[in-house]
Amino acid sequence: MIYLNYLKYITIKLLYEFICYLSRAYGRARYRYDVQADIIASFLARSLFLITHGYVPRFKKPRTFSEKIFNRMLYSRDRIWTYISDKLLARKYVSQLVGEQILVPLLWTGTRPEDIPFDSLPDKFVIKMNHGCGYNIFINKEKGINSKEVIKKLTLWSKENYCLDRNAGLEWGYKNIDPKIFIELFIEENGKSPKDFKFFCFSGRVEYIQVSFDRFGIPSERILDRDFNALDIYNGVKLFDGRIEQPVGFSKMIEIAETLSREFDFIRVDLYNIKGKIYFGELTCYPAGGLAPFIPRKWDYIFGEKWKMSRIEK
Repeated sequence: MIYLNYLKYITIKLLYEFICYLSRAYGRARYRYDVQADIIASFLARSLFLITHGYVPRFKKPRTFSEKIFNRMLYSRDRIWTYISDKLLARKYVSQLVGEQILVPLLWTGTRPEDIPFDSLPDKFVIKMNHGCGYNIFINKEKGINSKEVIKKLTLWSKENYCLDRNAGLEWGYKNIDPKIFIELFIEENGKSPKDFKFFCFSGRVEYIQVSFDRFGIPSERILDRDFNALDIYNGVKLFDGRIEQPVGFSKMIEIAETLSREFDFIRVDLYNIKGKIYFGELTCYPAGGLAPFIPRKWDYIFGEKWKMSRIEK
């Protein structure tokens, strides 16, 4: 029985990766023209969705949160998704709406990894790229810096188009971002990356908060409602089973998230809070690329009901 279950898992995993490969390959030919997904791209996305979520999606008449993310990815070509997905331009957007005081201090920007002034940077900092997700290098000078390896990794990332080269190739908002390197001061909480508060905002109102712990160590998370009550939702990451204290200045975090989200029918606003000092993380228009199943599934419909799409792209 264990062997059969393992074989089933491997088969599904391989099928998932194969469909992602086909979707990326087809997208490279199609998305260079910034067109909506056609019947083939939609079929591949539908197959991927079914494998991941376990139900047949309705992308043209979406009901659930996940279906609506896919509707946005497949059919919306609004340039605002490019603007807010660019991690440097997003800082400008935030500064204009709520002020630059919540931005993590910016230490350097450039396009050539070889130009990074390692010697003049502080003991701890984070090197990032603006054109995708997961492009982060955490540096602690006390542990040493292998600058050649850092430069090699950044050079490789700079050549990637996150939309076309990663995941299923569906996250169009990243496609037209010119790659840039930027370095921020490392903000920490008890020697680790701080808790990440992800505010799910619908029509300018915070409805749910996902709190992520130790994202770059042993990650866990919990989803809460607006009043900070823990909900019984499993979203693919180990559930945090400890007590979650409401941070100092939580009402201010709500205010900031709602200000930043007021122009969108849905956006996720990520913030940090270090002993009451609030920092901006990012704006996310495609959480998990729509591929994080809700368990139990009813929450996919509940989140979907909160999202009153101002325009359902077809």
